[in-house]
Amino acid sequence: MKKLTLATAVALMMILSFTAIAGEEKKSASPNVKIFRNNTESVDVYVAKPAGELLKIVIYSESGTRMMTTRVKKQSTRYIRYYLNELPKGNYRISVLKDNESIADFNLSI
Repeated sequence: MKKLTLATAVALMMILSFTAIAGEEKKSASPNVKIFRNNTESVDVYVAKPAGELLKIVIYSESGTRMMTTRVKKQSTRYIRYYLNELPKGNYRISVLKDNESIADFNLSI
């Protein structure tokens, strides 16, 4: 009788354990993004994320036109420098997008 009770208790614990594991959601780490301007000639973007996750870095003009786009997928960390002398004078917005939603923005004037 003791063995049957023990076996039943172990079986119940295993079922509860498997149910708890199956019910867990996979959570991906949110990307770490830093956009900064150390001088008047360039803007730096640092991205740390899980490898394989797609992020886009987009530079928009004041009117909302895409001026430059960079895809970051394979690397888990990426440091990109954008040289501003390639853009005409004006106001710009740098956005880092995940699933087409902005997760970081930076406004600048040239």
